[in-house]
Amino acid sequence: MAAILSDLSRRGDQGFPIPDLFSDVQALLASWLAVANAQNPSQLLEVLTGPAADAEHLGWTIRATLAATSGGQPVQLISQWVATLAATTVTSAVGLAAGHNPTGGLGAHGLLSGGQFHAPAASLNPAEPFPALAWVVRSLVPGQEYFGFCLSLQMFSTRQAVVLLIAKDVTSGLWHLHNTTMAGLQCMVAWNLTANKEIFATALWSEVSHGPPFVLRRPSAWMLATPSISNSLPLPPVRRWAPVVLPADFGTYPRTFATGGYLKPVDGSEWLVFGPSRLAVRLIDAP
Repeated sequence: MAAILSDLSRRGDQGFPIPDLFSDVQALLASWLAVANAQNPSQLLEVLTGPAADAEHLGWTIRATLAATSGGQPVQLISQWVATLAATTVTSAVGLAAGHNPTGGLGAHGLLSGGQFHAPAASLNPAEPFPALAWVVRSLVPGQEYFGFCLSLQMFSTRQAVVLLIAKDVTSGLWHLHNTTMAGLQCMVAWNLTANKEIFATALWSEVSHGPPFVLRRPSAWMLATPSISNSLPLPPVRRWAPVVLPADFGTYPRTFATGGYLKPVDGSEWLVFGPSRLAVRLIDAP
């Protein structure tokens, strides 16, 4: 397996965000969604609001209806990545669809609460003519499906983001959703079948390394957020959480490296650093 890569990098003469770039991504996403939904008839992925719906709040609000139930109802997750041009902010959020208020803010996107939410101030200036380095990766291998879109306004910049990542949790077979702000703050939501509840992560598992050699960790898995136990007596029982594992085309590179960095391990495979979250995606298989 290897990702299908679309290089959507732009000179950025119009500044950021570039509506044409987001429109190109939406076209690729729509074609991928049609096949992904057909391959997973018990699970449904939907774009509730896309780039064309609100030019002042550019981005995506995506809902995943999972092949799991809670209280007799299908479990639904939502991911939002919304650039509000007038406020020069990017809002990223993930959580249960029950926390989505369609009229709560962010223009046509509505507001998501009750999950993970980041809205850093002054994270971008749409008037600045930064170049935009942007990539879409996707795969429709059954049981390993994913779609991701990342961008960077300039190399070696904190202005990088994973705007969209929809991927199969290899452990459960359910969709999970992830995004990052332009400052690299991460939001991941998945559903834990054993605990029958939503789970979150803000980082990937990676070995701590202070220098070369930097080793690509595979498979790539999320480091799940642990609920707080402060001021809780008696202490709750220890629980084991099933890991949320990304498809086999993903790995974790422990070195902080710019989006678009290219890796070639000793096995001859080739990988692209995807966004600011130390995620790497395989573009060329080992010989």
